[in-house]
This record gives sequence, C-alpha cells and structure tokens, in this order.
Amino acid sequence: MSDSPSQPVLAPDAGRVVLYNDLVSEAGDTLSVKLANIRRDEDAGDITVREAADERIAVMSQHLTRLRLLREEFLG
Repeated sequence: MSDSPSQPVLAPDAGRVVLYNDLVSEAGDTLSVKLANIRRDEDAGDITVREAADERIAVMSQHLTRLRLLREEFLG
C-alpha cells in the first residue's frame, strides 16, 4: 500500500467534457456580445425595433445550432 494520497482517476473522456464546457461558455460569451451590439445599434437608432428583433432571432438561432453541434461532437 502506498503512503501517498490516492489521486482521483479521471474518465478517459473527462478532457473532452472540460473542453465542451469551455466551448459552451465561450459560445455564451459570444452571444452576449452580439446581443449587446444589437441593443447598441437599436438604441442609437441605426436599426429599427423590427430589425433588432430579426437580428436577435438570427443570433440566438445560430447560438442554439452551435450548442447542438458541440453537444453532438463532444457528448455523443
């Protein structure tokens, strides 16, 4: 028996899960920036309320697609 404390054994896919979580977090940050830019443009009067809504729908749809693809790639 060893005197050293036992180290947790990581599952072989643990690195992939960590990477998945990092990429999901990055995607969330990207979404936040895009939505802030849309709000800024709308507040400045550069785009209409309708255009802002359409842009929000587009970036949220892209975000959900990105999350789905990441989930399929990393979690199966």
